[in-house]
Amino acid sequence: MPHPKMPSPPPLSPAPPAAASAPAYRAGTLTYSAGGLRKVFAWLLAGEVVFTLIDMIEPKVLPVMLKMHGASDQEIGVIIGSFNAVLQLLIMAPLGYMSDRLRTRWGRRIPILFWATPFVSFFLVLTPFAPDFANGIMRFDGPARWLQSLSVTPVIFFFALLVFLYRTAQTVTNVTFFGLLRDVVPDTHMGRFLAFFRLFGAGGTFIITYWLLGHIETHSKQIFVGVALLNLVGFFAICWFVREGRYPPVPDAVPAVGGRSKLGAAVKTFIAESYRHPVYLWVYFIRICLYGALLGLSGFIIFFPQYELGMDLTSIGHMLSWPSLAWIFLAYPVGRLVDARGASYVLRLGLIVITLGYALSFFLVVGPMTFLISSLVTGVAFWVVMLTGLKLTQEVFHPQRYSQLAGANTIVQSILIAVVISPGAGWILDALQGWHQTLSLPLVGDVVLGPYRLVNLMLAALYGLAWFGLNRLRRHMEAHGAPDHYVAPL
Repeated sequence: MPHPKMPSPPPLSPAPPAAASAPAYRAGTLTYSAGGLRKVFAWLLAGEVVFTLIDMIEPKVLPVMLKMHGASDQEIGVIIGSFNAVLQLLIMAPLGYMSDRLRTRWGRRIPILFWATPFVSFFLVLTPFAPDFANGIMRFDGPARWLQSLSVTPVIFFFALLVFLYRTAQTVTNVTFFGLLRDVVPDTHMGRFLAFFRLFGAGGTFIITYWLLGHIETHSKQIFVGVALLNLVGFFAICWFVREGRYPPVPDAVPAVGGRSKLGAAVKTFIAESYRHPVYLWVYFIRICLYGALLGLSGFIIFFPQYELGMDLTSIGHMLSWPSLAWIFLAYPVGRLVDARGASYVLRLGLIVITLGYALSFFLVVGPMTFLISSLVTGVAFWVVMLTGLKLTQEVFHPQRYSQLAGANTIVQSILIAVVISPGAGWILDALQGWHQTLSLPLVGDVVLGPYRLVNLMLAALYGLAWFGLNRLRRHMEAHGAPDHYVAPL
């Protein structure tokens, strides 16, 4: 596949000083006027819409497509959750370590983002054509016999292969995009930026759930091609219009020796810097719970209204879209609250609401109206949790090692999601297929308990564990000077 040549950037010189009457906003060596800051925000927020469209394909679109083609719940769990976790395990830690230490004339994030973006779009375009590839290859005796010997059907094999390929490239862009945000957005405005960031992300989710979810069965190819083209244009625009500043020199912590000795020294440095501080370990625990819920379990929740409440996909999509719309009005006030009170304070509130929301949904959701109420409560709380969860890492992690520490988190997070959470949830749901019980509750009536209703309890358990981890984190942060004088350990 031909790849575009990366354009030469403008010289990296300090921004001109702002006029005396105009405020200046700083992010490292970058200095912005109010207008310049708004432009950077605009490009990054446009990228977030594209980022969310791709990210929401997995929990909202792919499970339905896979189910349409006969995938079991365990196969869906592996493709949606385990693949992503394994790729994060293999890519995020070494890429985060490398990108933190990369120094080029374009910066340390943008070159990687530029080269990975076309591959995301290319494999994303191919994904909905998996049934066509399967039908075509089955015409040849040799490949057909090999595919028939596998434990999965040929069409599920091709879905798995293409999802693996596009998520490989997407994982690379994830690491560099979030590292870029940390590098170019001023700390003074990070809470408000992340509020808008998640607001625009909510817009992308609204598009997926309200307009596209009901058309998956008939227009999946058009949906994937459109998102892929938006990805290509959006992230190339970021690479061109967003500039990085200058970074401090990289300390020569790894001896200048060759081959395995240098690799071993780098691994020892990575482990020593990433896993010795309890503050960081509790952040890792919290994010394991949050992303275990997002990547390991949320892909199954759509089957609850579809198969156990008897709702059609169009109605489900419309109801799931309303929390994203509500977030438009709540995002900025929540962002201001995060800037004023800190991420941990707001995250605790969000975790309490979402934990209780899913726990009560298990008992109280019996039809479309109660499902809508549950979706509003848990959906809005989800956006609060995702905003503050990202801001928490920026408050706790040392800025010189932000991507490295995010990668270290991903190692343990990915192992647990890939090995335990995703396949375990899929296995449980497959084992319970056909199981139903009726529970009579006062003021509610008969509640039919089925396997997909249990996903509500699983989600409540993970978010509850995250709340426990957050309380422990706050204690350790206080030992490092929080709330007013926190110093991130190196």
